[in-house]
Amino acid sequence: MSRRLLLDDEIAKELELLVSLPDDPANSEDEYESDEHGEEYNVEKLKNLLVNSESEQSSSSSNTNINIPETIPSPVTQEFPQSYKDNIESHIQNTSIEHFQISIPENPQIEMSVGQPSCSRSGISSNETIEESSEESESEGSWNKAMWSNGNRPHYSVFDKITLAPRSPISYNSRPFVYFDKFFTNEVYNLIIKQTNLYAQQQNIRTWSPTSKPEIQAFLGILITMSYHVLPDYNLYWSSDPGFRVDEIANVMSIKRFKALLRTLHLNDNSKQPQRDEDTFDKLYKVRPLVTLINEACQAAAKNTSSQSIDESMIIFKGRSSLKQYMPMKPVKRGYKVWCRCDSSTGYLYEFDIYTGKQDAGTEGGLGSKVVKKLTEKLLDMEEEKHVTFDNFFVTIIY
Repeated sequence: MSRRLLLDDEIAKELELLVSLPDDPANSEDEYESDEHGEEYNVEKLKNLLVNSESEQSSSSSNTNINIPETIPSPVTQEFPQSYKDNIESHIQNTSIEHFQISIPENPQIEMSVGQPSCSRSGISSNETIEESSEESESEGSWNKAMWSNGNRPHYSVFDKITLAPRSPISYNSRPFVYFDKFFTNEVYNLIIKQTNLYAQQQNIRTWSPTSKPEIQAFLGILITMSYHVLPDYNLYWSSDPGFRVDEIANVMSIKRFKALLRTLHLNDNSKQPQRDEDTFDKLYKVRPLVTLINEACQAAAKNTSSQSIDESMIIFKGRSSLKQYMPMKPVKRGYKVWCRCDSSTGYLYEFDIYTGKQDAGTEGGLGSKVVKKLTEKLLDMEEEKHVTFDNFFVTIIY
């Protein structure tokens, strides 16, 4: 089968007739695309150039069915106007060498990028390559997953090296008040007794008799009993009606003394409270000594474990308070928000801090980093390493 070698000019001429735009771009709707109902081109001439008459009559071609449409619609092509190309070339020629970033690796290849679109220059040899920075621009606003390499990955046993254990042994069959006294220590009782008697003296209550530790213990026991045995009015606990009266409360303390303690109970000296316009003003001034003592007791009762976590907790409260927070996504939506540092395995509370609202002065790194630094400050002086985990709320990116 004989074939005639096609010249480049002939192929280029026929392809130009097939895919080129009309001479007058004004006849097109967008000046770049051909009209939908454009001129239909006859491909018979191109067919004769590619397949001569002798090949059509051969046996090999008779067994092959080639379905070539007689006419094809004008293709939709996009091509930049000549004026746009001239502007691009002019911009490249006027671009300073400072706009280029050139990196020379070990192999003698030069990679140059000027943003988008990338352009080639006549002075670059065949071994030199020019790459666009499109991949960098596409991934500029996305996060990339970074795997933890095996070289710096700690062994899992490090996280459980030190488990939770009490500093002083406690019998497994001990009564609940034994555990309660671990946190409500003698320092707490002395604080309540001192400040309560001081407030009664400052108020000149003539019928007041100084309170004592057994009485404060009985008072706290009554409050705990009332929390799970709820009645509409606390006067009913001392009622003569056996359907309401609670002997465990009424026989321990009279209702008159209970009301007197409830009215005078204090934890700090009101005469030394800073004013709102002072730098030392604290919204938790009235309970700050108790918060400090409870934190110290929690840390003294148990050893610090190797793995700890920091998170927020909510104490339900629906009354009126400037400290009350609303968290619509939490199980407890209204109440006091508390930052906690706990053991990761058992949830034992080591340290907590009650959130008092936005501070006037700016904080370094935001609220989350401030909480982490404050709750882990005591861990820095310890010999054993501690692993502290927290969620993305406490992570702050500083630019």
